[in-house]
Amino acid sequence: MAIVKARYTQSRGAAKATIRYIAHRPGKENARITRTLGGVNGKMERHEAYQLIDAAREGSVFFRFVVSPDPVKEDAQKDLFLRDITEKTMQTLEERVGKPVSWVAATHADHAPHRHVHVLAVVDGRLTRDDLQALTRAATEASLTQRQERDQAHEATQREKERIAKEEAQWEQ
Repeated sequence: MAIVKARYTQSRGAAKATIRYIAHRPGKENARITRTLGGVNGKMERHEAYQLIDAAREGSVFFRFVVSPDPVKEDAQKDLFLRDITEKTMQTLEERVGKPVSWVAATHADHAPHRHVHVLAVVDGRLTRDDLQALTRAATEASLTQRQERDQAHEATQREKERIAKEEAQWEQ
């Protein structure tokens, strides 16, 4: 089961600190890293993320999510497309709140044994426990679907390689 952790703040300063963290958290052995930020419309620069925060309506809540597929059952090969999982999770958030949600995310795959995505989402109002459980279900479903698709593609490739090898062996006889 994927994990979705959530915290929130109404402080624009804390939201901007989150952007700095998700973009620049040191990697293993404190290596300096600058991660790519992305959002609803693809790649974005840090100043664009700050503009998103500054443009948020008064009273908006800045949710800080960590989305992480299960490192054993879903992402053991570390080959899932975390952006796709994040987008599906954020789509579920939009469905739950009934309106578009602006968000910024960065993948962290370099400092922990499990890959994960940090997301800052701007929401009008609070989320309920049911909302958060729906996000976890969405992340899990997206992870498991992707895992199944990748495994099936891998199996099909293996079968094709075996078929070609068998055919080539017949020509050598």
